[in-house]
Amino acid sequence: MRRGALLMVCVAGCGPFVRVDRQAETRPEITVEDVRSRIYRVSHDSMQGRAAGETGNVIMTAYIARELARIGLEPGGDNGTYFQTVPMVRRRPDSTSSLTIGNEALRVFADFAPIRPTSSLRSGTGLLAAQAATVYGGRAGDTTVSLRPDQVAGKIVVLDAPLGGDGKPTAVYATPTGLSVSRFPAAAAVAVAAYDLVSAAARASIRGQGNGLSVYADKPPLAVIISREAAVKLMGAPLESLRPGAPGRTVSARIGFLDTPVAAPARNVIGILRGSDRRLRAQLVAIGAHSDHIGIDSRPVDHDSLRAFNKVMRPEGRQTALRTPTPAEQGRIRSILDSLRRLAPPRPDSINNGADDDGSGSVAALEIAQALASGARPRRSILFVWHTGEEGGLLGSSWFADNPTVSRDSIVAQLNMDMVGRGQDSLRGPPRTLQIIGSRRLSTQLGDVVEAVNRARPSPFRIDYSYDAPRHPLNRYCRSDHYNYARRGIPIAYFSRGYHEAYHMVIDEAQYIDFEGLAEVARLVRDVAVAIAEREQELVVDKSRMNPLAPCLQ
Repeated sequence: MRRGALLMVCVAGCGPFVRVDRQAETRPEITVEDVRSRIYRVSHDSMQGRAAGETGNVIMTAYIARELARIGLEPGGDNGTYFQTVPMVRRRPDSTSSLTIGNEALRVFADFAPIRPTSSLRSGTGLLAAQAATVYGGRAGDTTVSLRPDQVAGKIVVLDAPLGGDGKPTAVYATPTGLSVSRFPAAAAVAVAAYDLVSAAARASIRGQGNGLSVYADKPPLAVIISREAAVKLMGAPLESLRPGAPGRTVSARIGFLDTPVAAPARNVIGILRGSDRRLRAQLVAIGAHSDHIGIDSRPVDHDSLRAFNKVMRPEGRQTALRTPTPAEQGRIRSILDSLRRLAPPRPDSINNGADDDGSGSVAALEIAQALASGARPRRSILFVWHTGEEGGLLGSSWFADNPTVSRDSIVAQLNMDMVGRGQDSLRGPPRTLQIIGSRRLSTQLGDVVEAVNRARPSPFRIDYSYDAPRHPLNRYCRSDHYNYARRGIPIAYFSRGYHEAYHMVIDEAQYIDFEGLAEVARLVRDVAVAIAEREQELVVDKSRMNPLAPCLQ
């Protein structure tokens, strides 16, 4: 890692003084050395986990803006700057929220808890205060159930807990967002009976900050997670005895949220590389990544103990449900930890550095920007956007898509990179696997361009489209910033190398990044962007566009 001298400066628009450093200039071409240097920088402890609305993310966005100025990109943000301010607030459930059935009041944070719906829901009061009937909607995630709008309009839809891969009820993705809310758009609220399955730590998090950040007021259907006992009281019968559409009891409901300002400015970083063709340069090929991560945990854990545990028990980090190891699994964990202990003593850590998520995509975008700015410019312009608040619900990209600093109609495609620095085959050598999602969902031609560019490479990536399958249980098409472009009818391609044991963990650090593979992803995305920018004709949107205000449905 190349380190520069540290100094205290005030970056325009960033509020308080922050610590930044002057890094030795990187080379024009995309190199492994520069990728490594940048990754160590953006995932350093001084970035404090880069949480949106916190000082660490301000430091990160200041660094990106300085690099764009050094590279020579045109500012694409507010008022001639590289920044677009995102009016973010921290949203938590109102502890005075109530659900009353007859004379019996359910206990907030014991029997139920309000949960903020997805960020794709737009303006509204964010408050449900009414007498509402209840209706049973089946099991969360079961898309075979279809209720008529008149059966759910203005009612609280009660759902049983979703089933995990083992066929048992689970709290993973049990919060009533995405599929659950989109199934019942006319409902007053959606309540999932999975609160008993939520860990004590998750309950504390819900009580303290709910889903955390927001840029829009929520509107019905609001969302609630409830205990199974509460669900029985709401419906007046055990859930297993009910058929979808069965009526329940009438409830007096008051459900709301409280907003407080974030600690530091939340902002997207935007730069533009103007194209060379006067006829086509008004059109933009967008390249994106997210600058934020999940910040600092409330208590430290031992780095190597967590690595050993996750290698056996949670191969996809927080994506894998937590469970108690068997004696055999415990033995494997102990063996791995013993090997790690011979290399280093215990090292407690609480900072989620996010080297892969999404330090890798952010660095790749910077490398692409410098490479394109240093050579012959493509015919169309290239728009670079580092979104903030992805981890809080795609908030920065949602704000940019609804309040673009450029003409939204001028964006002909968006290429999103999220977690492109590792993957399951990072250390196995080429050909590496690259997951691509959404490349043909709006434009068949975009998918064709991606395939053709990859085939022309000396060592093509092995492309995995499995996560792009309709109704895939991980719903990944809806879980990164590209979605907010797609909902506005802009063709997208989402590039990722997938989950690993460090996902959303303090062990997502620079030392585990596959720098060579990351540089190769950056080169591929650069070449795809150039191929789109050089086309004589704009990409044809030949698939159905979605309702931009509807919750995402993979």
